[in-house]
Amino acid sequence: MIIVFAIDSYNDANGGTIATKRLVNELKKRGHTIRIISAIHENPDDPNFYKIPGFVLPGAEASQENMKFLFGKNDIKTFKKAMEGADIVQVQFPFLMAKGVVKTATKMNIPVVGAFHVQPQNIMAAMGKTSKLLERFLWFSFKYFLFKRVDTIISPSKFASDLLISEGVKANHNYISNGIPVEYVPGNYTRPDWFGDKMVLINVGRHADEKRQKLLIEGVKRSKYKNNIQLILAGRGERTEELKELGKALPVKPFIEYISFEDKLRFLNTADMYVHGSIVELESLSTSEAIGCGLPCLISDSKYSAASQFALDDQFLFKSDDADDLAKKIDYWYEHIDELRSDEMKQKVLAEADYYRFDRSVNEYEAFINEIVNPQTGELKEYILATKRVRS
Repeated sequence: MIIVFAIDSYNDANGGTIATKRLVNELKKRGHTIRIISAIHENPDDPNFYKIPGFVLPGAEASQENMKFLFGKNDIKTFKKAMEGADIVQVQFPFLMAKGVVKTATKMNIPVVGAFHVQPQNIMAAMGKTSKLLERFLWFSFKYFLFKRVDTIISPSKFASDLLISEGVKANHNYISNGIPVEYVPGNYTRPDWFGDKMVLINVGRHADEKRQKLLIEGVKRSKYKNNIQLILAGRGERTEELKELGKALPVKPFIEYISFEDKLRFLNTADMYVHGSIVELESLSTSEAIGCGLPCLISDSKYSAASQFALDDQFLFKSDDADDLAKKIDYWYEHIDELRSDEMKQKVLAEADYYRFDRSVNEYEAFINEIVNPQTGELKEYILATKRVRS
């Protein structure tokens, strides 16, 4: 098939762009032709890249520069060129360009699908603002630019799909996990010497307010066992230097650095537990990568986050933005460290991960796309009934 992805920026700017890149690369391997409409492409020489103008939001210049993200502008001429002969168009973000993409695809009689990869809270965090009025305005904008203009929407989790429904978005809702990338599997790694006999807690991701790395530092600080806990905050971002300063209050110096892909796999395979305090997640790529390696996850129960789906049980959940409850759960697992490190625990986590493996997600996505293009086949319904996990 010829599939057109319309995405404001096509790079590693955020979880949504990274997930799109991984899906695109796999679809290409499976023989599909993929065209990209975007303001930024990490490989501008790609013959199937259709460049459009980009812009930044007032007040979010620094954050967008840090993420290397631009919003796309409407360019109908480029849209038409990219869509010539296409089987389907998928719009990844509900921003300004989405309206023009949907309108163009509809006029050209090409099926168009909307995707849900960003919440209002993501934008508000980038702007450094919290406001119910702003949240409602952003929801209105998302619906205006995309969600009320398409008949079909694909989301990365049931949480995300249910969120759209609760916002009154009337469309055919489908949820398919972004999938755990194939590299994230258990490996034979040696535990780094500097871990010692300490309990090692790891978090991976952009250092930003909404990711709540400051909360993780505070949780460890309040733990009864803080003298023997090694905290790893792997990544970088606008809060990196602030986190390093806050980390000085811990008796064991936290590791706060950007790491290589190889070290990321090594740490996820040898740490004791992943800790995730983020308040805004439509799925949580970093948490899925952790369980892919068999690492149990201690996760915030934020009402704006789907990440809690990766927690094995309530002992792996803590109250959102509550450092005391986080410390309490850390203490529990410190006192049950043998259970946490056991092969039985690892196998439980890996069994959970099987439902989110990348190949499975792409198979489901292909069935989904084929159903949109050829609705008479009924392949999507049959495939989902056969493979999709039903969670209580």
